[in-house]
Amino acid sequence: MNRAVPWSEAALVAVACWAVSGLGYGVLAALDAPHVPVAPLIVMGLSQWFWASHRFWLAGVAASLAGPVVLFALIDVLRPGLGRYVADALATGAAATVALAVFTLVGRGAGRHRDAAR
Repeated sequence: MNRAVPWSEAALVAVACWAVSGLGYGVLAALDAPHVPVAPLIVMGLSQWFWASHRFWLAGVAASLAGPVVLFALIDVLRPGLGRYVADALATGAAATVALAVFTLVGRGAGRHRDAAR
């Protein structure tokens, strides 16, 4: 349960997050539902993945801080030029990717630290 995240697994989860973001905002654009966010679906999926496989609390906290910062920063930058749906899809996918990268880096660093202490 408390094992380091391989980069291949993190990349696979990031691809899944991008797919949910792109498909979700595509469906919302088709339905013209601009006030329904897709990000909570991605957060729930990442939370389930965290609880099921990788309970590194320090890495989880770091990722949960990095993701929203990237999301809101990118939304503010991208929306004026790209429109709501495209900007939100790109910002959500990028935020999930950054959160996964932070989670993986911190988890692997903490794992090395624990291994050295043994």
